[in-house]
Amino acid sequence: MYKIETHLHTAEVSACGHLCAAEMMRLYAEAGYSTVVVTDHCKKGYFDRCGDLPWEEKAAMFFRGGEAAKEAGEPLGLTVLTAAELSFKKTAPNDYLVYGFDREFLTAHPDVFEWELSRFHEAARARGMLVIQAHPHRDGNCRPTPEFVDGFEIYNSNPRHEDYSELSERCAREHHLLWTAGSDAHRTEDVAGSGLLSETPVRTMEELIALIRSGRQQMIRREEML
Repeated sequence: MYKIETHLHTAEVSACGHLCAAEMMRLYAEAGYSTVVVTDHCKKGYFDRCGDLPWEEKAAMFFRGGEAAKEAGEPLGLTVLTAAELSFKKTAPNDYLVYGFDREFLTAHPDVFEWELSRFHEAARARGMLVIQAHPHRDGNCRPTPEFVDGFEIYNSNPRHEDYSELSERCAREHHLLWTAGSDAHRTEDVAGSGLLSETPVRTMEELIALIRSGRQQMIRREEML
């Protein structure tokens, strides 16, 4: 089985990230993962901190973490893909893992953070993206939005939050949603706590999306790794 990390952050982009991309990749390679997806926080505050640069340059800067991870990870045998954990002003504090999110889309839509979630989901579907609500019940503050996503992250192993995974899994089943699981890694102790298992290797974003849509993935749980 091939181990896939669906949710991690790099210090290059995510303000809450404690590990640089190269260190993240070293740890995931040691943990036996074959594919990792960099999902740095994509929110208005990050771009505001970039100052007065043209939007095109700001958009390019967001992908620095994924690029650094790819450069460090591929020599270690890792397939490194880049997505985003997107936040919208109107749905705060909810977060959405968007697989297939790319520089072209971000560059074309500098106002995306102001959109209604329904509008974004429609645009994402048109481009073949997959929208997964991250930790839908986290700390009792997040609000599940099953009508405007393709799926839920039903298990998140980050040790510093209460994610009420059983509620997310039940809600996903009730609404016939797709599902993922991930480590939400920011620090050393978070690495390789969760993810997906696949019978076949996942080397492209299209293959990852197809795996999640198929429902043939299996879940890695932190308690099973200890």
